[in-house]
Amino acid sequence: MKPIILTMTAFGPYKDKEIVDFRDLKEHRLFVISGKTGAGKTTIFDGICFALYGQASGEDRTDTKALRSQFADDDMQTTVELTFDIHNRRFRVVRQIPYRKKGNRSDTLGRCELFEEKDERFVPAVDRQIVTEVNDKIEQLLGFTHAQFSQIMMLPQGEFRKFLTSDTGNKETIMRKIFKTEPYQKIVERLKVKKEEANAEYLREKQLSDTILHQIPAKLPVRDSLLFTELQSEYPNYHQLVLGLQQEHAYHEIQSKETHKEYTRLYKVHNEKQQELHEARSINEQFAKLLQRQKELEGLQAKQAEMKTLEQQLQQAERAARLEDVEQQVKSNEIEWQKKERSHSEAVTFLADAEEMLVSAKASYEQELAKEAERNEVKEQVLTLKNLLPTVSGLTAQRQELESLNNTVDRVEKSLLVNQQAAKRQKESITVQRNEMIELETSLEVYEQLVDQLSTCKAVAKQVATYKQQLIQRQEFETDFNIANQQIEHYTAVYQDLENRWINNQAVALAASLHDGESCPVCGSIDHPAKAEVAESEHVSKQQLDTAKLELTNKVQTFHTKQAQLQQLQQRIELSKAELDEQQVDLNRDYQKEQADLTEEVAVLRNKREVLKQKKDQQNQAQKAMEELTEEMNTLEQQRNESKAELETKRALYNYALTKVPENLQELSALQQQITSKETASQQLENAWKTIQQKLQDASTEKIKWESREILEKKSLADMREKVDQSSAFFTKRLTEEGFTSQENYMQVKLPPSKRQAIQQQLQVFAQTLHTLQSSVEELKKSVEGKQQVDLEVMEHQIEAMKTQYEEAFALSNQSKAREQAAQDLYTELKTSKSKEAELERTYGKITNLYDLVRGQNHLKISFERYIQIEYLERIIQAANIRLRDLSNGQYELVRSDRQETRGKQSGLGIDVHDAYTGQTRDVKTLSGGEKFNASLCLALGMADVIQSFQGAVRMETMFIDEGFGALDEEAIQKAIDTLIALQQSGRMIGIISHIDEMKEAIPATLQVTKLREGYSKTNIVLS
Repeated sequence: MKPIILTMTAFGPYKDKEIVDFRDLKEHRLFVISGKTGAGKTTIFDGICFALYGQASGEDRTDTKALRSQFADDDMQTTVELTFDIHNRRFRVVRQIPYRKKGNRSDTLGRCELFEEKDERFVPAVDRQIVTEVNDKIEQLLGFTHAQFSQIMMLPQGEFRKFLTSDTGNKETIMRKIFKTEPYQKIVERLKVKKEEANAEYLREKQLSDTILHQIPAKLPVRDSLLFTELQSEYPNYHQLVLGLQQEHAYHEIQSKETHKEYTRLYKVHNEKQQELHEARSINEQFAKLLQRQKELEGLQAKQAEMKTLEQQLQQAERAARLEDVEQQVKSNEIEWQKKERSHSEAVTFLADAEEMLVSAKASYEQELAKEAERNEVKEQVLTLKNLLPTVSGLTAQRQELESLNNTVDRVEKSLLVNQQAAKRQKESITVQRNEMIELETSLEVYEQLVDQLSTCKAVAKQVATYKQQLIQRQEFETDFNIANQQIEHYTAVYQDLENRWINNQAVALAASLHDGESCPVCGSIDHPAKAEVAESEHVSKQQLDTAKLELTNKVQTFHTKQAQLQQLQQRIELSKAELDEQQVDLNRDYQKEQADLTEEVAVLRNKREVLKQKKDQQNQAQKAMEELTEEMNTLEQQRNESKAELETKRALYNYALTKVPENLQELSALQQQITSKETASQQLENAWKTIQQKLQDASTEKIKWESREILEKKSLADMREKVDQSSAFFTKRLTEEGFTSQENYMQVKLPPSKRQAIQQQLQVFAQTLHTLQSSVEELKKSVEGKQQVDLEVMEHQIEAMKTQYEEAFALSNQSKAREQAAQDLYTELKTSKSKEAELERTYGKITNLYDLVRGQNHLKISFERYIQIEYLERIIQAANIRLRDLSNGQYELVRSDRQETRGKQSGLGIDVHDAYTGQTRDVKTLSGGEKFNASLCLALGMADVIQSFQGAVRMETMFIDEGFGALDEEAIQKAIDTLIALQQSGRMIGIISHIDEMKEAIPATLQVTKLREGYSKTNIVLS
């Protein structure tokens, strides 16, 4: 990047527009910026850096609003414009700082624009002139971020000396920004998370193993065995526990088989007795059934006379049923004769009506026949009117077309006016939106920086909160630990007291078996002068002693659990404290409040980003709408002109056509109305004539039809009367044949088919039921022959007792089987849990070792990220030493320090200086001010060389240096000038701020900054 023209308006000490044209330096690539203190020399560097990145050159000038000139008029906007060349292309960047005018409540709009020169004019170099896109484009062109640019191309006061003398932590931060090694730092963060997850999983599995051990006494009965002996020890052995569980499983397996065998025997005895009960109950039921059947048979036999009467009634009804068809035929014939009589009467009536209608139709026909002349006259009038219809229709169509064209012209003119007003409003809206967008973009310049700060603050706040929570948890664990310790002391004392009393009880029991003259099994004495005695209140059983021992064992296990928890928590606290110390975190600082403030700021800016996005969409839509409005207005103007011309032509043709049509017929509606009226009258006359003709014909036809009908109905009525008489005689004959004395006697015994069927079915059911009961009684008598009823209550009591015995045996069998399964499950769970616990412990150890290694907790105190940065640093030092040897006459050479920092701080990026005169290596901080300047300058130039070698396409054609030469002697100044001249000869432009006269004399080009008496400054370039 090579600056061409720098224009500063109301910027720093420059009141008005100040133009620095670097082309005035001509062939001089090395120049001095000279002026009094406070004149504004560094402001020139600030202007270049602000134009490119929107930030000043030094870390102490981060407030961009403070860069506005205090001498500027209230109406003058603070603007910086830089024209520069890069890669044989010319660009111009413009940035405008928002400020608040007097009397206003809000700031003016900011501006950020980037243009490229093409075909001797500047065109936009980005799609949208907003801060983010301009910044991205400039970083893409220059190949540097603001941090990199400040470190290697623009070296503000004291900034480049910081890298030389800073500690490893500060160098790590600087190199992280320059060489972008953040991903390696994130590896450490991810490993930390994995380590914590692995530790938590290991502790959970270890707790599960302890839980399994605590479940053993609850799932298995306590007995004198290897398992429970091992559980009562202070530190149970895992292998002994596994062996004990195997023994418990074998023991309970035997118990399960024995109890199941006993259960099977008792169940079989119960089933046999149950079968005897079933057989006895069956015999008793047969006796009861026999008695019931005998009672039912006696009841049926009492109904036999009633059934005989029903049978006789059914026989009479069957004889009457044989005459039903003949009776039905008589009734059908009588009904049919009545129908025939009604039909004949109707035919006579309709015949009289038809004769009357025929007379009336003949009279009407004569009247309509006399209107023939009137009908012909109306037809001729309709024809005449229809001949005029085409002419009048053409006039109407022309008139409608003229009206339509008039409406079209009015509508187009109104639409054109509406669109013109809308276009004006749209244009004003676009201008307002553009200004609002510029204001929003200016306020969002610090968004990314605030997001980074928030992320860092969140992480630190979370670590501090975790650490403080761990301290509170430690107090709780210490309290629980002390309580558990006190409980051990209490239960130990109780158990020792019970144990002493139990031992005394055993001595008393032994003494009771001693007799004078018999030797003591303990000491062998045959005299027993003082036998041991014990009071009744001192008696202690073995069960009491075992219970006390189990309680003591449980308290000891609880104590060890609390102790382990406290130790693990203390390890986590120490680890958290070490991490906080490493990051130099101030525990008294309110990170939560800072996080809340940053969150609120970021939320406000995030909302602004959403608003900006919406406004951009609105802007695009408005622009598109504006284009559509313009296009529509052009179309409407063309349409208006064409419609007016067509209107004049059509009006002339219409006026000519009016002269050919009579005035009273010029309206189509009037003509059509007249035609309709005449056609209606003609149609009515024709319809009346046709109707009367049809009516006369219909009346004649109807009379003939009813005359024929009356003759047929009369004959059919006589035939039907003869048929009725014949069927009645036949029915009377059949009554006599079937034995009925009269028709009344026939009706008395006649029954409907459903009733006859019901009686028939009742008789059949009675006969079948009687036969079934008789057979059942005989069979039951045979089945109980030789048998007696049994008392079932005694047998049921016996079976109930047997059921209780086998259920108790079944419960005992299930209990044994459950204990067998519990022993097997505990064995499997314990073995699996311990195996997994060991595997998780190994995994946790591996991750912890890897985490400590990459974060620098190793003997070298070098993290993985710093290990990568060391390679860059050694290359920078190698490049810096090429110039430093010359500047120091071969005395000094920079080397990377291998010494470790004190108090466990991170190491690896320290720099020492090797003194060839003394042969010793010492800290660079021991160098004098001038020596530090030389070393820092060489280090900055070396870093520039390394970055350029890594960036590839990046070319650093410019370098600016602010101060630093005042501490050098005459010879050192000359060597520094020689070094800078050598850099100039390589094609770089180098600008130096210096008050040293030797520097001004040695460099012929000077950018002079003059501070006027009014307080503001001016610049000019002087060539000597």
